[in-house]
Amino acid sequence: MKKITITINGAQVSGREGTTILEVAQENGIDIPTLCYRPELTPIGACRICVVEVEGSKTLAGACHTPITQGMVIHTHSPK
Repeated sequence: MKKITITINGAQVSGREGTTILEVAQENGIDIPTLCYRPELTPIGACRICVVEVEGSKTLAGACHTPITQGMVIHTHSPK
């Protein structure tokens, strides 16, 4: 799979195409709190504990079910 570069809290990290914000954050030692996330289950984003701000998006995104895209800029501690 293709590698994609994103920015989380000012740090450039990369992940495989098709992975979620949460997976890339965990692979790079960035903590995003979760409650309902289980890696063996399909994520549904029900608890909303893992919401993050994605620059350019009008709403907060559930990190457990939002796939990364090239150049995405994410803030885990946003005032939003």
